[in-house]
Amino acid sequence: MTVSTMEKKSTRRRATPPPVAATASGGRGWLWALGQTALVGLMLFAILFLLAQPALRPKAIRVSGVHHQTVSDVVSALAVDGSRSIFFLGHSDLEQRVSALPWVQSAAVQVALPDRVEVRVTEWSPVAVLQVGELSYYLNEQGTVLGPASEAGRLVVLNRIHLSAVKPGDPAVSGELLQMLTALQSGFYPAFKLNVASFELDDREVLTMRTQRGWTVTFGQMVTDADRASLEPKLAALRALAGRLDLTTAPLEYINLMNPRAPAVQLRPR
Repeated sequence: MTVSTMEKKSTRRRATPPPVAATASGGRGWLWALGQTALVGLMLFAILFLLAQPALRPKAIRVSGVHHQTVSDVVSALAVDGSRSIFFLGHSDLEQRVSALPWVQSAAVQVALPDRVEVRVTEWSPVAVLQVGELSYYLNEQGTVLGPASEAGRLVVLNRIHLSAVKPGDPAVSGELLQMLTALQSGFYPAFKLNVASFELDDREVLTMRTQRGWTVTFGQMVTDADRASLEPKLAALRALAGRLDLTTAPLEYINLMNPRAPAVQLRPR
């Protein structure tokens, strides 16, 4: 081995840097990270501690907008857990509970510090009265039973003769048909100078209208869209009949429009 070779090997060995020992700054970095973790944990503990305080649990429930549904009905439907912080109450879930009440069309729930729950209710407006035997019930625009009715006033009166009993929340008639009955009642007097007393649906969904003079008009089944669309030509047939017969004075018993091309008229016996 030559001297030059030994010098090259010695030079390569000296070129390798010595190992770096752990510095004081690295130790301070670990201490800083541990301190931050401890601080975050302390903050979380403080937040959870505050949320668990009895002062932030729901104690006061304020309800507005109720007229038919009672405040106690709304409070019972909310079923608020008094052991939980108001920050953990699910607004959407509470609103759905209140909206399930028969008279409630929509509900908005908000919380206010430190312990208040506020509920704003929008109720349905009745558009018809359902007659079941001797009992009467208000209906909303969807045809759902709202509750007992005190009087009909100018509302549509619908008699479902095949029903024996209903309860609030039950569907009584389709909303589409109920909308048609409302329009028919409001437009009948301007067209025929007669007021509508009530409507009737039997177990086959055959629609009959009773006038205030006592005689009836049978329109036929009102189940499908095609059935309901047939109401217009049947009313046109009634208008044509009114051109030949004074509907306000004739001693009528009934008019059957199930076949609008050949209406059947029955007069009362003298």
